[in-house]
Amino acid sequence: MKPKLSSHFKFREVNSSLLVTNEVGDYDFFKQDLLENLFNNELTESEKIQMANLSILIDEDESWKYFSLAKRVQDKYAPKERKIGYLILIPTLRCNLSCSYCQVSRAPEKAKGYDWDEDTLKRFESFIKENTMDHLKVEFQGGEPSLRLDLVNSIIDIVESNTQSSEFVICTNMVNMDQALLSLLEKDNFSISTSIDGSLSTMTKNRTFEDDTSKSVFENFNYVLENYGPKKIAALPTITENQINSPEEIIQTYNNLGFQSIFLRPVNYMGFARKQHKDSSQAINEWNNFYLKSLDLIKEINKTHYFEEFYLALLVREIFTNSSRSFVDYRSPQRFLNNYLVIDFDEQIYPSDEARMLSRTRHVDLAMGDLKTGIDESKLNEVNVWAENQTHPDCIHCAYQPYCGIDIIDDMSRYQRFDTIKKETWFCNRQMFLFDFIFEKVEQQDREWLDIFLKWISKSNEPITSYELF
Repeated sequence: MKPKLSSHFKFREVNSSLLVTNEVGDYDFFKQDLLENLFNNELTESEKIQMANLSILIDEDESWKYFSLAKRVQDKYAPKERKIGYLILIPTLRCNLSCSYCQVSRAPEKAKGYDWDEDTLKRFESFIKENTMDHLKVEFQGGEPSLRLDLVNSIIDIVESNTQSSEFVICTNMVNMDQALLSLLEKDNFSISTSIDGSLSTMTKNRTFEDDTSKSVFENFNYVLENYGPKKIAALPTITENQINSPEEIIQTYNNLGFQSIFLRPVNYMGFARKQHKDSSQAINEWNNFYLKSLDLIKEINKTHYFEEFYLALLVREIFTNSSRSFVDYRSPQRFLNNYLVIDFDEQIYPSDEARMLSRTRHVDLAMGDLKTGIDESKLNEVNVWAENQTHPDCIHCAYQPYCGIDIIDDMSRYQRFDTIKKETWFCNRQMFLFDFIFEKVEQQDREWLDIFLKWISKSNEPITSYELF
């Protein structure tokens, strides 16, 4: 009985092999003459078995495979009811720092008219009752939200009164650490996120412009770490030209602080950053070189204890364990506002914090409604169309399409349009670099890196040696 091609598949040369993936991300490696053999009807028996295992070739009496594949596609891509599980809130836009890479998300500390008021809180409570899941995570951004802890406390009360469970993260620069903030840390469901860009001198260059202020930040950070434990505080770096040639500093800083994870993020091409860090926010080759050097350092650290690069580890888990797409910015279908959104100081609703930045700079209005009038469904649908790589002509033939997404917000910031050619974008080049790195290690059966991938998958320093995952 002759098998026939059943579904669209994609391919890419990886090392000396041909990587083939199907619609839902199943993959295998073949010799590079696979396509010639396929179209000449000269597949080897081994190749036929491999292609059948990917549901690319299906025998006439195996129609159940069509339904199985269709069910997996539906589970992966079918629209879900809108319920918000993650909120970013900006109760105040005022800030007490002026970071070099700020995305224009601040107002002067003493400014008027940049805070939520009682009417906003009432409208926010109505929104919570109508739109949120039983469990809700709230992230307080700014500005500097610790300047208005009274609003933070009011929001916490509203959320806890209207959900079954909740958790809260305040993103603070930690310049000031008063008793009111420490009291919030006593709550089991409350934690801090802050920015640590490297050594004290780097922090001064990027964020504080004063060594004494930088020292206060580190002192406050260590106080929280020592008195409340590592689960109560997290940190993120932003990589500028000050660090791009010396990854040792930032990696060692996070390792010395006791972190087991670091999220290496390039400076965004938005707001003031596009002027003050123009070169570093566009130099993709420099970024990839920095990233490779960082991974070499991370590999060495993993010889003694667990340490991950957050985003690469996220991709590894999603590729090899079929875990749900948890990083909302880069999944596809994106379906903005499906379970995540941002509410600004002026009640405007945005699909992401970066979208808020573009509106703040009057680059493009990406507000999708507000607390008074609700969500603009027409505008939302129009934006969502451009955020699906399953139908985008630049993505549908890419071997990495099942694992990837489209960052239309970054595209709009850099290229002033959603429909730019994807292979020419920063995002696509960065993603292809990461996926190539992962699959090159798998194709080579590089045990040193496969062991690290297994650590990251199990989130343990002593993972099971399940090489069959690869």
